[in-house]
Amino acid sequence: MAPEDDPCFSESSDDAALDQAFDYLNTKFCQPAIWFDSFFKDDRIEDDARAGTIIRWYNDFSYYEKEGFKYRANLNARLNLPGVNERLKFIFDSTGEDDPFSFLKGPDDKSERDIGLRYDWYAKGRVSFNIKANLKPKLEARWRYTYPISESTTTRLTQKVYQEKKVTGESTEFDIEHAFNQEYLLRWTAAASFENDLDIWELGTSINLYQFISNTQAINYRASIYGVDEPYHYISNANIGLSYRQNFAREWLFFQITPEYNWSKEADTERLNQAIITFTIEILFQNI
Repeated sequence: MAPEDDPCFSESSDDAALDQAFDYLNTKFCQPAIWFDSFFKDDRIEDDARAGTIIRWYNDFSYYEKEGFKYRANLNARLNLPGVNERLKFIFDSTGEDDPFSFLKGPDDKSERDIGLRYDWYAKGRVSFNIKANLKPKLEARWRYTYPISESTTTRLTQKVYQEKKVTGESTEFDIEHAFNQEYLLRWTAAASFENDLDIWELGTSINLYQFISNTQAINYRASIYGVDEPYHYISNANIGLSYRQNFAREWLFFQITPEYNWSKEADTERLNQAIITFTIEILFQNI
């Protein structure tokens, strides 16, 4: 593969020593990070690195210790429109993956369908910027800045501002990633969100350790916590678990097993603590 064909290859237009150093670190670090994000379908890196079509349909079969069996089907699609600038994409998302707290979503969490268009205005080097409009109606601008601290460690800041009908909101996400080697990647994420209608801050953080087993197998160990400041400061959700994911039979077919333990509480309810196990079958088509 020629360097320019490698999705991890980075080359700045400026020949300055600082930019050359960034290109070297960005290319070196990207390799394990982009593999894990591609395998677990986290668009954190791929969203800015590649253009193309992705259609992801998956089914979750879950057993809750105190609530019994639950089932959820989801569809997530990002399509380039024929005959239109490749920066413009059609987006369909029933998974809530664009939510800054998507890492806290359980198999039974209901997310609103997001149907709209996204225009990737700018994506080069450290910075990307896009605008998205959907049918709610909602208009959102997203800015992302990535900076590698060393060959093994990088940081990423994502800022979103949106208007949904009469509601104005914003969210901030900050990631630190460290690749120990080609087999292990550690990621810490912190997120905060605010909307002016309820005047409530939402805060969350998670830590993920990704383990490469083979080109068709990987594990994600994770822990997360989420809280709000109204009607009083309290932890609404905490979770610890792991996901074993495997590609099998066909290159577009995956299964995933996720055992986890979840602590959840609403302002007016008692805390609910329970073990959960989820089996997922996923069909994934992509042309990127």
